[in-house]
Amino acid sequence: MPDRPRLPEHVTLPLLTLVTAQSLDGDYQHVADRKRASGEAVSEPRTLRNAAIIVGIFGLMTAIAFVQTERNAAASEAGREQLIASISQERTALEKRQARIGDLREETLSLSDDVRRVAEAESSAKTNLLGIRGVSGFAPVTGPGVRVKVDDAPDGSANGQVRDEDLALVVDGLWAAGAEAISINGHRLTPLTGIRNVGVAVHIKAQPLKPPYLIEAIGDPDTLQSLYVESSPGTQFMSVANQFGFRLDMDNARTLNLSGSTSPRLRSAQVHQKKKSEKDMEVRP
Repeated sequence: MPDRPRLPEHVTLPLLTLVTAQSLDGDYQHVADRKRASGEAVSEPRTLRNAAIIVGIFGLMTAIAFVQTERNAAASEAGREQLIASISQERTALEKRQARIGDLREETLSLSDDVRRVAEAESSAKTNLLGIRGVSGFAPVTGPGVRVKVDDAPDGSANGQVRDEDLALVVDGLWAAGAEAISINGHRLTPLTGIRNVGVAVHIKAQPLKPPYLIEAIGDPDTLQSLYVESSPGTQFMSVANQFGFRLDMDNARTLNLSGSTSPRLRSAQVHQKKKSEKDMEVRP
């Protein structure tokens, strides 16, 4: 079988080698023609060796560039992975903070509700306490009622002097008629108030009183007088007043202002505080 013909160099040589060689051959040929024209000696070009050197240098540079590119790519990939990991960590931390903020917001709302309930309970307790103090005589009160003026008999006799039991009958009759607050000569009566005679003088809270005795009672002015007259203490006082000549005047009053009595200091008694059960101590959400 006959041998196949050898292909020309421009077919078998690499494109880069061929381009470089042809370029260098053209340059050397141009220089050689100039030297021949001027009569100088022309040396044979070393085309292939020079081309190989150039190709080698170019290949080395290409290899160096490739290695450097690979290193840069590896460094970039490592930095990218580190950046992704850092972003993931920050995102996780942010989610935890947001969850904590949500918990704190719910806790704040719950505490705000507790504060509101406590404030409402405190306001209600203060209102109840004020009402209790008003009923018991330790807080000032105002309202309509009656004024009762009781004085000794005009004859100035000993039997005609109003005594402590006489004033007690008037007070008891007014309580029975529905009075809500009573004072005598500006002294507010309380459950602890005693009306006592010391000698010939009537004393309230160890304070002596002088006639005439002005008794002010807050209550319904439309019924207070009639119910007083119908009460047993009122009937008894009217009988005593007629017998000994006491002077008695009773009039309705549109507005009465009674001061509060001074709260007593407890020496032996102690306020009993009911212990809260676990159910009472629970805070509703």
